[in-house]
Amino acid sequence: MSHLHVPDGIMPFYVWFGGYVLTFVIIFIITKKLIVNETRKKIPYTGVAAALMLITMSIPLGIIPVHLGLATLTGILVGPSLGFLAVFVVNMLLAFIGHGGLTVVGLNTLVIGLELVIGVYVFRFLVKKYSTSLSASVGTALAILVSLAFMFGIVGNAVGFVETIPHHHNEHNEVENGESIQEETFAEAVSEVKYFIFTGWTALVLIFAAGILVEVLITIGIIRFFMNVRPDIIKSSHRFT
Repeated sequence: MSHLHVPDGIMPFYVWFGGYVLTFVIIFIITKKLIVNETRKKIPYTGVAAALMLITMSIPLGIIPVHLGLATLTGILVGPSLGFLAVFVVNMLLAFIGHGGLTVVGLNTLVIGLELVIGVYVFRFLVKKYSTSLSASVGTALAILVSLAFMFGIVGNAVGFVETIPHHHNEHNEVENGESIQEETFAEAVSEVKYFIFTGWTALVLIFAAGILVEVLITIGIIRFFMNVRPDIIKSSHRFT
């Protein structure tokens, strides 16, 4: 869900260029630290996880006006390093099909990469004492909330918080006070959000809550499947028994 759907030409140059620079620095560090033998074994799983992310991020949920990301799931399956590389590839492919601009690929990689890393390390911390399902669910939910806050901060400060609202109409009435324009348009955009019988902030909170719940349930389901048929895939990435 924490994905910037901002077209090219909207984000300031220093923001999106800085996102690319930081992303490539992280990728450079990751590639230097990867262990060749272990990486070769995980490449097929990384490809599958990336394909799953690509599919889920391309298809809306229908009754919920957001899409899944499955970043935490990807990190749990292949680890944070390969997971971050998969996130970059997926975001680049999505940009080529018009799902977000090319200029925000770096920022999207950082946002979703942050979600992946937080989810993985929360999972690793909790799985030592609790079940994989509980650990994955808490890690997924917490990671999404943090990455959403990070995304809101980037987009809100760069182009306005209106752009962070799912399916906003972006039609606003201008007022004389320049500082109050953004506040008024954001309030208007929030008031236009509708979800079943709910409107405004209630609808917005329910949309994000429903999206998080669906992603948590799917993550738990896939993790349980792997723990039943190939537990070594997950255990080898996180070193727990």
